[in-house]
Amino acid sequence: MSNLKRLLRYLLPYWPLVLVVFVAMLANSMLELSPSVISREILDKGLANKDLALIIKLSLGFILVAAVRFITNYVQWYVSELLGQKVIYNVRQTIHDHLQSLPPSYFSGMGTGQVMSRLTSDIDAIQQFVGWGALLLVQMIVQLTVISSYLAYLNLELMLVSCFLFPLLFRNVMVYDKTVRPAWKRVREKMGKLTEVLQENISGVRVVKAFAREPYEIDKFAKKNQEHYDANMERAEVEAKAQPVLDFLSSLSVVILVGYGGYMVQADRLTVGTLFAFYISVWSLIWPIRMLGWIVNHAEQALAAAPRLFELLDTEPAIKNPPEPIVLDKVTGRIAFENVSFSFPGDSREALKNVNLEIAPGERVAVVGSTGSGKSTLVNLLPRFLDPVEGRVTLDGYDLRDLDLTSLRRQMGIVLQDNFLFSATVRENIALGKPDATLEEIQEAARLAQADGFIQELPRGYDTPVGERGIGLSGGQRQRIALARALLVNPRVLVLDEATSSVDTETEYLIQEGLEEAMKGRTCIIIAKRLSTIRGADRIVIMDQGRVVEIGTHEELLSKPGFYRNLFESQFAEEDVPKALAMELAAFGTGDSGNDMGLLNGGGDADV
Repeated sequence: MSNLKRLLRYLLPYWPLVLVVFVAMLANSMLELSPSVISREILDKGLANKDLALIIKLSLGFILVAAVRFITNYVQWYVSELLGQKVIYNVRQTIHDHLQSLPPSYFSGMGTGQVMSRLTSDIDAIQQFVGWGALLLVQMIVQLTVISSYLAYLNLELMLVSCFLFPLLFRNVMVYDKTVRPAWKRVREKMGKLTEVLQENISGVRVVKAFAREPYEIDKFAKKNQEHYDANMERAEVEAKAQPVLDFLSSLSVVILVGYGGYMVQADRLTVGTLFAFYISVWSLIWPIRMLGWIVNHAEQALAAAPRLFELLDTEPAIKNPPEPIVLDKVTGRIAFENVSFSFPGDSREALKNVNLEIAPGERVAVVGSTGSGKSTLVNLLPRFLDPVEGRVTLDGYDLRDLDLTSLRRQMGIVLQDNFLFSATVRENIALGKPDATLEEIQEAARLAQADGFIQELPRGYDTPVGERGIGLSGGQRQRIALARALLVNPRVLVLDEATSSVDTETEYLIQEGLEEAMKGRTCIIIAKRLSTIRGADRIVIMDQGRVVEIGTHEELLSKPGFYRNLFESQFAEEDVPKALAMELAAFGTGDSGNDMGLLNGGGDADV
């Protein structure tokens, strides 16, 4: 019942439309009696007295009533649809806006298919009920009241006899209500699972084909499809058992009416006109009762869908603005991690353990470590995609949790491992963080990211549409567009999380040349595996199992055994350079050894 009240609450802002629909429904319910009233007058007075003028007059009354009903019906159905569309527009917009406030970690726990199912089929179910189902239910109640009162006025005895089976009819409707609701809930759940599998298949089509997993995916989808089919058939069985019973009891009421009414006419206790009026009115009474099960069906669909939507709406953002947020205008870029620890919900392991790190304004810091060492988790704390469980992260001395989220993120340019591109033009993708950017600004950012060259070769240049998630572009091209997007916003803090991992060594070298100018005066945090990227940093932070285990310059870390030295040796080994020679070159420090190493690497990693 609470879900129903909450659904109906969405009608309150549109109460004038509700009032118009209600008046139209009330008029329709009153006009529903007109055929019965007019037919009774024609039979009992017009035909009985052979009054042709009265018959013609009453017949014209039929036409007038039909015209009025045409208008009221049009108003009722059109305004009902208008009301439903306005309500569902509001609901859909509210849910979408709320989803935008949720952190990325929320979507990691809920599949995209589940979210999409709730925003499509669940909302459609609610629209069917809130838009006109609930109002139609009100009309039926009004119509039952009006017609029942009229029948009692005509003949109370015949009304009681003909409505004898109505309590049994209502009982069956209530039983149907209790059984169909869980059936529709299962259908909704199975539909969410089916949509989730479908979305994964479409998004991961390249991976599926690369590993020849089509048969497996077809079988997986078939199983979910079968589960959805079975749930629908269980629901259909409930409905199939209920509807015939409702129809039978309704028709039986008419049989009782005709039989007992005929007896009363024969006994001169009732006129033929009154019996005929009764017959017409009872059918008008039976129609809403027969439709009641159908409306309950739609109501149950809405009530099964409502908890799934309200679950989304009731999810409080784990990361949100404080009551009185501090709005940042300009910052120097000083960052500090103070005794920071973090663990993901439901995971007892700590992704970060008592991390202490201070980064000066304009400093370039590289973060290095093996997979799972906590590098990405560390940088995800900066834009507050995550909040530390213990300790705090500060920007210019302000705790990030005290800052306005929008102003905080506007200070940062971020290039993540997942270089997501929207289904828009190249220009729109680069200008995502600065929609009012001029073409010259966009081109300059693209040149710094070494993207301008290949963009100019596209069919429509910067106005070339990009497919979903960047389909049609190579991994390196997507990465360079994402890098241009970050540079365009002119951030004080630049975060590069494997920003050049998808490009070749030569392109990486060119990008680094462009970044040299772009990174001047900015605080830069770089996560990378290639030494050519790491070595140019002012300091290198080594992480292992969520802890900072070493901090130093390239030369300092290379001079002692450890993770960084092993990384250095392994990358030379991949280039078939003898380890002894590599170590000998390393001993030269920063003199000409960098050039020698660049030559050994074929010129691609000249900064190493």
